[in-house]
Amino acid sequence: MPGLHSNTYADTLSSRALLAMAEELIERNAEEAFGAYFFTSNSPFAELARQVERSVFLEAFGNTEEQLHYEYDRYEPTSVFFCILDQRRKVPAGMARIILPSAYPGFKSLNDIEPVWDRSVDELIGQDALSLSRTWDLATLAVDKAYRGAAAMGLTSLGLYQSITRTAQRCGIDWVVAILDLVVYRMSRWKLHTPFRGFNGAPPLPYLGSAASLPAWCRLSEWEERLKKSDPVLCEVIFRGSGLETALRPLDVDAAWREISSISGIGLTY
Repeated sequence: MPGLHSNTYADTLSSRALLAMAEELIERNAEEAFGAYFFTSNSPFAELARQVERSVFLEAFGNTEEQLHYEYDRYEPTSVFFCILDQRRKVPAGMARIILPSAYPGFKSLNDIEPVWDRSVDELIGQDALSLSRTWDLATLAVDKAYRGAAAMGLTSLGLYQSITRTAQRCGIDWVVAILDLVVYRMSRWKLHTPFRGFNGAPPLPYLGSAASLPAWCRLSEWEERLKKSDPVLCEVIFRGSGLETALRPLDVDAAWREISSISGIGLTY
């Protein structure tokens, strides 16, 4: 469930271990306060992202590590992680888990629609509404509470959206699906000019501890066109990677694309 926040780290990874991982990643002479990074699920550095994911869901919904394993373990082979690091404090500030297209297990957000909403995906969005081979599942997105101040949260969230969107476009992806907490859904529509739209006929329902969530989808090309007209500065930030450079080391999109394309058994369109 994307868009949640935490104020503590889970005990599964010590602060010392986090620091050592971050120090290994961050360039010694890095000038930016923050940096955007990408990890495949089998990278040891993915624990930096998972740490935020675990603590967020534990605090926000009481989801234990065992519950998260139950929900996400079968999606681990097709999961990748985007992570924003505080390069001064050397800790993860925010993360997102993306599930890539595959014949099995598919997308968690779509797989969970029928059991929760008692409607098929085809009923809600139509068979021609999106191309699954050109779709990513935004399974989780989290920002640590230390970075929820107006400036830091904006930078962390924008850094995640920028990294995901630019990498998705590099990979030929045009659709993103998600199940969003209703508060997060409404906030994204307000602050980011309606990136997501709810699936037709799907009401807000309880989901994984959230009192009200909505299945939603975003078509990146349409969102880009809306931003060009309504907020060209934000469009440059998210779709061109321009505007955050002094504070945020941008993601190496080509390197992320190469890692994604090397994951076997995943159908990608380029």
